[in-house]
Amino acid sequence: MEKIFTRLERFPSQFLKELDVVYRDCKHVTNISSWDTRLDQLTSALAKKKGTYRQVEDHIFELKIINHLLKSFPDCVITYEPKGVIQDGKKCDLEINYQDKRYLVEAKCFHPEWEKAKIPKQHIAKNNTVIMPGELYHAYQATRGHLVAETRDTEQKFTNYDGKFISVLAIPEGFHLDIEDFRDFVFIYREGKPRTDDPLGPMTMHNLGGPFEGTIDQFWTFPFLQENFLLEANKKIKIIDPLMHLDKNLEL
Repeated sequence: MEKIFTRLERFPSQFLKELDVVYRDCKHVTNISSWDTRLDQLTSALAKKKGTYRQVEDHIFELKIINHLLKSFPDCVITYEPKGVIQDGKKCDLEINYQDKRYLVEAKCFHPEWEKAKIPKQHIAKNNTVIMPGELYHAYQATRGHLVAETRDTEQKFTNYDGKFISVLAIPEGFHLDIEDFRDFVFIYREGKPRTDDPLGPMTMHNLGGPFEGTIDQFWTFPFLQENFLLEANKKIKIIDPLMHLDKNLEL
């Protein structure tokens, strides 16, 4: 890890110390060495100015999930990038076995570019008005567009696994995607249509290109601090429902 850390000059030294301790604590996770190998690749690309800190942060998000689950559910057994039916096929990020349940988890992060875009009034929900700068609209819509693409990719990954499992898409709450915007998307995923109070829902439907497979069982949000392994104060991991009052705190 020491060599890798020399490539991460922008990260606070305390965060790097946390990263080192957490990785050591997760050494017993099956195939965790693949996570380390990927971190080495990402930081090498960063040192050559061919990669970004965003890519490194997204990768560390996976370790944050692993660390939190191990501390919250000490008896759970975690495999990193579990092999599927087709060994060279697409793999999800994590397999979690706890008591009599098996979870397959795919972690996704979103970082839209700061560009200006015109708000398409023809795709705004009826009786809604959208007033925001073009840059903010682009960030909002680009994030949702990326979420659509990543959700389809996640569904495809789950087809490479057999047996009984609970399929999960997990995101970091607040990293350009807050919990209520995510809920709007979950509503579209579950219902096949947007909420009436989702002003940009018709735009999402316009870009969808067809229905989802509907094979993702749960959507999790992790309110991690950006350069810390702790959760945000007064926030818990949530399983998001299209209706806010049906959200649940994560209990495996």
